[in-house]
Amino acid sequence: MPAWAQSETTKSLGIKKANTEIKLDGVLDEADWTSADVADAFQQSYPDDQAAAASKTEVRMTYDDRFLYVGAVCYDEVDGDFVIQSLKRDFSFPITDAFAIFLNPQGDERTGYSFAVNPDGVERDGLVQSGGQFGVTTSWNAKWWSAVQKNEDAWVVEMAIPFKSFGFDPSKKVWRINFARNDLKRPETSTWQSVPTQNNVASLNFTGELLWDKPPRKTGGNVSLIPYVTASASRDLEDGDGDVSVEPNAGMDAKIALSSSMNLDLTVNPDFAQVEVDRQVTNLDRVQLFFPEQRQFFVENSDLFNLGVSPIRPFFSRRIGLGVPILFGARLTGNLNEKWRMGLMNIQTEGVPGGVQSQNFGMFSLQRQIGKRSAISGFVVNRQAFDGYQFDGDDRNTLAGAEFNYQSNNKLWTIDGFYHQSFTKRDDGSEALSNNAFDRASSVLAVRYRGRNLYSFITAEYMGGDHRADVGFLQELYQRNDETGEQLAVPYVTTLHNLGYRWFLDNSPQLRSIGIDYTGKFFVRPDFSFLDRDGELSTTLQFIDRSELSVSFNNYKRQLLYPTNITGKMDSLLQPALYKYQDAGISYSRSKLNRLYGSVSALYGGFYNGSKLTLRTDVNYRLQPWGIIGVNFNYNQIEFPEGYGDSQLLLIAPRLELTFTRTLFLTTFLQYNTQADNFNVNTRLQWRFAPLSDVFLVFTDNVNTLNGMQKNWGLVLKVNYWLSL
Repeated sequence: MPAWAQSETTKSLGIKKANTEIKLDGVLDEADWTSADVADAFQQSYPDDQAAAASKTEVRMTYDDRFLYVGAVCYDEVDGDFVIQSLKRDFSFPITDAFAIFLNPQGDERTGYSFAVNPDGVERDGLVQSGGQFGVTTSWNAKWWSAVQKNEDAWVVEMAIPFKSFGFDPSKKVWRINFARNDLKRPETSTWQSVPTQNNVASLNFTGELLWDKPPRKTGGNVSLIPYVTASASRDLEDGDGDVSVEPNAGMDAKIALSSSMNLDLTVNPDFAQVEVDRQVTNLDRVQLFFPEQRQFFVENSDLFNLGVSPIRPFFSRRIGLGVPILFGARLTGNLNEKWRMGLMNIQTEGVPGGVQSQNFGMFSLQRQIGKRSAISGFVVNRQAFDGYQFDGDDRNTLAGAEFNYQSNNKLWTIDGFYHQSFTKRDDGSEALSNNAFDRASSVLAVRYRGRNLYSFITAEYMGGDHRADVGFLQELYQRNDETGEQLAVPYVTTLHNLGYRWFLDNSPQLRSIGIDYTGKFFVRPDFSFLDRDGELSTTLQFIDRSELSVSFNNYKRQLLYPTNITGKMDSLLQPALYKYQDAGISYSRSKLNRLYGSVSALYGGFYNGSKLTLRTDVNYRLQPWGIIGVNFNYNQIEFPEGYGDSQLLLIAPRLELTFTRTLFLTTFLQYNTQADNFNVNTRLQWRFAPLSDVFLVFTDNVNTLNGMQKNWGLVLKVNYWLSL
């Protein structure tokens, strides 16, 4: 029997209550560790999921009235340094030597928790959402403890995780669980319950069973108060009066466990000054760009709110509170019972005099698990403007919808679908922009197959021209008319399709796989008149150390409906027409397992009625374990026919990330962007003076690159303290 067949056999691990006190010192010398059941015989997930792990790992578990204990012995038989990216909490697991545990107490294979430690004792925790197919969301934080002991032949981990720090059903005697280990000197990633190489090791579809001698008990309420104070100084020379403004501020977050599986999060006058700035990009497309949410209040438990599929999202939290203050907010999330989950969020923002009105944002979602791995969901999203303390009945947007997700029992097929309907007020108070409900709807059907060698997906989308999602993200709906400055809705029907195949080279000492991949996109209007067509054919060589070399060929047909300044720097606008062009590119990325790593790529070919050369590099050096120094470089040379103007767009972004200790961090970004005519500096010093409690000092500065004049600057001192009750 091939080794990969073991993935169909569910492993189990017994756990017994400790009879003595467990001392957290990285030494498994207590009698309870000696008598505990052992999880071993790990299986490779990378590079060869058909082979047993070369690095031996042994895991034991026990518990008492307050804590769940995990003990792991990670045998180290390969000479060389461990791969440690930094000393900062919540490291990236795939590129760090580490041991991790994935817990699914509910047994639903959809939501869970992860705790990890690297050989230097740096901790990582997070939520496993959407079944773990996208990994772990590390914005979730819990108070727990660990210890690491390095020996000659192994490094040993002990974890103590309070039961009150995560939700579970006290009546369940069987939990789902898995363990993962990175030994990157080989390099190798292995798991206790085997996970096919095409899946994320956090995938809850591939977990074993944790068998309790008796169900653990909840240990009292879990209430955390997180107050903060700030002092800020700023000066706006571009849009303001140029005076220095000094302001104090204060607010508080609260986290309350209402039950073993239901959590209430509250925020009053939140401040997000410590959040990292967005990484700028050069935008040479007609559509708006998607930037990820980084504010902790919105990211935690976000799977209940981040519905839809890209590029159609009914709820996009970055629409809330950017540019206007948030007064308060509340979020209720969790399991109603074994089959039902719910999420309820409400946010109130303050109005800006002479600008945006005060707004209330609300969302409710309800999810029902079907079978073992599938679910249906329903939701309502609402944005309501206020005039003073009164509803502005002529300024609101409501969006409702139903979604389903199906995963096959063999874990290879996934089907997603939804129907969204918007309800929008006109300025004159009439209900809808169109009397036809389908004009105000969007829908998607997506089918995905993910096998070890063959993988494919096809997505069919419909977008009505009067569909509105004021709190959502509809990337493809609008086209720019740069002659009038308008964003105009263009209804469409589209299909996205992909087909790929990977050959694994089992006997090659350096090369892991060869892949060939085709991805296409086809846009038409609802009357089937042509809009766009894109196609990409690529081949990729993946090496054992995760380095990659790829070559791609691309073909485009782009229908411009309105005059467009596609680069933002043109002398004359591109006129409405059908543009046909091709380009080709080559790229190489060196694995992050090396001290010096990064990527380099070149792309050359047509670009609408001209040509474009794109050069990109991202070079980094790891000052192990103290941090990373790097620079991102993006250069575009665009040549148009006479009269349109040529463009040379440069984006260069040096960065420095230093972790002086496990509690003191410095991050500095410089971003020079000629497309935006802006030079940005962002420096953040963080001191973690107590568990999950921090002092931040953040400085930002923006300068106009055309004349060297300063636009604005700001300096913020923020202190927050995590108080557990």
